[in-house]
Amino acid sequence: RVVNGLRHRRLGGTDIVVSELGLGTQRWGGDDFNSPDPELCHALMDRGILEGGINLIDTAEQYPIPSSAEKPEGRTEEIIGSWLRKGEGRREKVVIASKIT
Repeated sequence: RVVNGLRHRRLGGTDIVVSELGLGTQRWGGDDFNSPDPELCHALMDRGILEGGINLIDTAEQYPIPSSAEKPEGRTEEIIGSWLRKGEGRREKVVIASKIT
């Protein structure tokens, strides 16, 4: 199937359908000069998910990289969670691929 010009496919032998392009979140909210802040991350999800047809978010409990005491591991998942809470039905629009690294 195609959503907003972006192909979606079944994930392996499952019934889960994911976009061929996903959002990689390794640096989201990280502790360096070019890591996007939460507001920019939300804008990226608005554009990619709500407007662009992406439904796959790749994350991990260890993100962001690099992290710090002020921006600890797990912050990326908090940013994703705060975006999900901003609107009804958002959780149903995405497949979250998380991992323990």
